[in-house]
Amino acid sequence: MTRTYETLWDRFLNRLPTSAANDAIRTLKRGGTFKDVDFFTLKEAEQRVDDYRYNAKQAIVAYKAWKLKKAVRGLFGVFDDREGTHLRAHARAMTSIYLDARRDHADLTHLLMRSVSNDAAANGNPSKEGGSDGR
Repeated sequence: MTRTYETLWDRFLNRLPTSAANDAIRTLKRGGTFKDVDFFTLKEAEQRVDDYRYNAKQAIVAYKAWKLKKAVRGLFGVFDDREGTHLRAHARAMTSIYLDARRDHADLTHLLMRSVSNDAAANGNPSKEGGSDGR
C-alpha cells in the first residue's frame, strides 16, 4: 500500500541535502524530549508561516488586480498575457510555499505537544531507546 501523504521526515529528505536532512531528523528523534522542539523553534516556524501566508495573499491580490486591469484595457494584449502568466505562476508558488510551511509548523507543534505529554514513546530514555517517531 502506498502512502498518499508526505511525513515531516519525508519532507526533510525531499527538500534538504542528504547530510542536512539526516542531521535534522537525528536531532528531532534524538531523545523525544522537550529540548528537541522547543517553544522558540515553534514560534520561529509560526512567524515564517505568517510571512509566507502574507506573501501568498499579496501574490493573489496582484493577480486579481492584473485580471481586472486586463479586462478594462486590452491594448497590449500580448504583454498582458505574459504578465498574467507570470503573476499566476508566482501566486501558485507563494501559495505552495505557505501550505508547505503550514504543514511543517503543524508537525512541529505535534512533536512538541507529544514530547511534553506523558507519551512514553516521546519521553523515553534516549540512551536506551535511541529515539523513535512513534510509528
